[in-house]
Amino acid sequence: MRDPYEVLGVSRDATEEEIKKAYRRLARKYHPDLNPNNKEAEKKFKEINEAYSILSDPEKRKQYDQFGFSGFGSGGAGGYDFSNFKDFGFDFGNFKGYYSTSGDFDIGDLFENLFGMSKKAGFRSTYEPKGADIYYTMDLDFMDAVKGTTITLNINGERVKVKIPPGIKNGTKLKVPGKGQPGPGGRGDLHIIVNVKPNPNFEIKDGKLYTTFEIPLVTALFGGTADVKTPDGTVKIKIPKGTQCDQVFKINGKGIGGDPLYARVKVKIPKNVKEDEHIKQALGA
Repeated sequence: MRDPYEVLGVSRDATEEEIKKAYRRLARKYHPDLNPNNKEAEKKFKEINEAYSILSDPEKRKQYDQFGFSGFGSGGAGGYDFSNFKDFGFDFGNFKGYYSTSGDFDIGDLFENLFGMSKKAGFRSTYEPKGADIYYTMDLDFMDAVKGTTITLNINGERVKVKIPPGIKNGTKLKVPGKGQPGPGGRGDLHIIVNVKPNPNFEIKDGKLYTTFEIPLVTALFGGTADVKTPDGTVKIKIPKGTQCDQVFKINGKGIGGDPLYARVKVKIPKNVKEDEHIKQALGA
């Protein structure tokens, strides 16, 4: 076997992260699934794994730096037997070519740690890297955020439909699987950041829709009715006697997804109570 530093193309003072990056790059390049019937690629892939099995382990790397391959005895690179590593298929269970100081584990564990693959799913179908994710920012009308809607985006020439749930908050991140860039292992994902346009009459807070309306002092004192704006138009509600400022009324069916609209009242205080015509009428003055 050649010098493992030379095989991975790294210097002798390379960091663990640099070694890992070099290995991942070369493993992708020469993996037999991406190079079918290529004996040279198969040979290089085997050599890359042998090199990484030494340099990824601090103890074995130290041993190699001091004594070279002679430090591993007659077994070659760490005493590993690669003779059965032929077809690079799904079953890596018998390949003990990579281990840590704590004990042996198979090549499936190695690729699971490096590439985030699942051994249960099979090496061939999950090793290949997916395409890059796409990030997109969009503006959404407030009423569409309240009621929910379906929008169509143009992503790299492709029309992508995205369902917007009712009550979505400003800054919400949506994920659309499989709508990113293509890659050997499938397409990446589409990530959408939703900017909800503000509305002067309404506010979404904790998944609920709020509004504010104003009533004169006399209505707060003696009761009456008031007009309140809702997403479906203006409605008239009953105001009981002694209503307090900032008191909240629930208007059923006018909020998010059929939930109540929460209407906070503001009492308009006249500058001169004695001269207020509404109060004079209420008092019979």
